Amino acid sequence: MLEDQKIEYDQDNSIGWGLRSQMKSGIRIAVIGGGSSYTPELISGLLDVDDLAIEQVTLVDIPEGRDKMEIIRAFCQRLIDHSNKKFILQATCNRHQALADADFVLSQFRVGGLNARARDESIPLKYGVIGQETVGAGGFASALRTIPVALELARELEELNPAAWLINFTNPSGMITEALLRYQGIRTIGLCNVPITIERTIAEALHVSPDVISIDFLGLNHLSFARHVYVQGKDITPLVLEFLKNMSQEAVKNSVANIPKETWAPYLLDAVPMIPNPYLQYYWNTDVMLRKQLADIENGKGTRAIQVMAIEAELFKQYQNPQQVTLPELLMQRGGAYYSTVAVMLMESLALNKRREMVVNVKNDQALDVLPADSVVEVPAVIDGRGARAITMEPVPLEVKGLIQQVKAYEQLTIEAAVEGHRGKALAALLTNPLVPSSEIAHKILDDILRENAAYLPQFAS
Repeated sequence: MLEDQKIEYDQDNSIGWGLRSQMKSGIRIAVIGGGSSYTPELISGLLDVDDLAIEQVTLVDIPEGRDKMEIIRAFCQRLIDHSNKKFILQATCNRHQALADADFVLSQFRVGGLNARARDESIPLKYGVIGQETVGAGGFASALRTIPVALELARELEELNPAAWLINFTNPSGMITEALLRYQGIRTIGLCNVPITIERTIAEALHVSPDVISIDFLGLNHLSFARHVYVQGKDITPLVLEFLKNMSQEAVKNSVANIPKETWAPYLLDAVPMIPNPYLQYYWNTDVMLRKQLADIENGKGTRAIQVMAIEAELFKQYQNPQQVTLPELLMQRGGAYYSTVAVMLMESLALNKRREMVVNVKNDQALDVLPADSVVEVPAVIDGRGARAITMEPVPLEVKGLIQQVKAYEQLTIEAAVEGHRGKALAALLTNPLVPSSEIAHKILDDILRENAAYLPQFAS
C-alpha cells in the first residue's frame, strides 16, 4: 500500500516536476485516434474535471479517418456547448502540429481499423484457437502492426516536444508501452480501464465509495490479479472471494464489455485465492471461451469485431443526430468504461503534482520479483509530478508465477519481432504463447497473419 513505502527518485527522474509551471496557459491535450467512438467518453470526462485548467483538446487522425473524426468533433462540441465548462476543441490530420503544442498526448489508435481486428480474430479461429484482439494470436497480430506505428509517433514526439507525456491506451497496451520505453526516450505511462472497472465493481457490490478501496494488483496488462482488497485499510479479500464464488451470471453482466461474461468456479478461487482479471478466462477456461466464439460465428453474430462494427454504426448515427447532446447509452456496450476517469486521474497527478496511487503499465524495476527490471508490468505505482514509480510488491505467488513469466516472454519476443521484422522471433513468440497449442498451428497462423497484413508489415517483406 502507498503509505507503507517511501518512494525516492533519481536526479534524472525529476524532469517532469513542475509541468504546470512550464505551461503558459491551460493544459493542451492531443488525442491520437481522435475519430474513435471512445472519444466522446473522454471529452465528457474532461468536462467534469474541476482541478485541471484545460485550454484545448485537439483530435488527431489519419486522412482516411477524417469523416469519422468530423462526426466525433461535432458531437463533442455539442457536449461542450451544453456544459458549464468550456475549452477549445479542434480536429486535424496534421499530427506534427498537434504533438508540438501538447502537454499530454493520449494514444488510442487502431492500425487497420476494425477490419484488421476482424482478421485478427478470425485467423486463429480457423485453426480452433482463441481469436481475441489483445491476447493470444489475435493480440500478437495487432502488436506486429501497431508497435512500429507507435514508435514512429514516439520518435516524432521526442523530436518536437520531449517534455510532453504520452499516455498510452493503444492495445495491446502493455506491449505497446514496453516497446515505447525500450526503444524511445519519451515519457510514457500505459493505462487500461480493467483495474478501475474491477475496483468500481467491488465498490458497488459493497455499497462503499471507491475512494475507500485500495487493491493490491500484480501481473501484466490483461493478465493481472488482485491479491488483496482493502476497505479503509482493512483486508476484505476473503469477503470478495466469497462474493465471487456465489456471483450469478446476471450479476457479472457489468464486467468488461469486450469479452464474454463468465463466472469463476469456486474450486478455482480456492486454488488461487486472488481476484482474476476477466481476461484470465481465456487462459483458465480456454475451451469454454472458444466454444462461445465459435457459437457466435455459427449463429450469425460474428466475432467481437463484427459485433463492434454494428454497435459503432449505430453509435455514429446517434452522434450525427443534432438533438443528441449527452452520451448515448449504447456507448457502454462498446467497452472502455472509466476510460476518461483513469486518464483524468493520471493527468491531474502529473500536471498538479498530486501524489496518488494508481494501477498503471510501468517499468517493473523491483515491483515483481519474477520479471526483469526493464519489463513493463501492470501494478500499483506512485504518481506525482515526476512520473510513475512502481511499488515493490510481495513475492509473486507460485500459482501464477509461471503464467506471468511465460506471457512476458511471449510479449518480449513479439516486440522484438515487430521491430526487427524477424520471422523466427515471430514464430517463437507464438510458440511461447499459452493459447497457441502446437508448432504446426503456430506456423500456419503466422503465415496467414503475415499474408493478410502485408500492407501493414513492410518490415517482414524481405
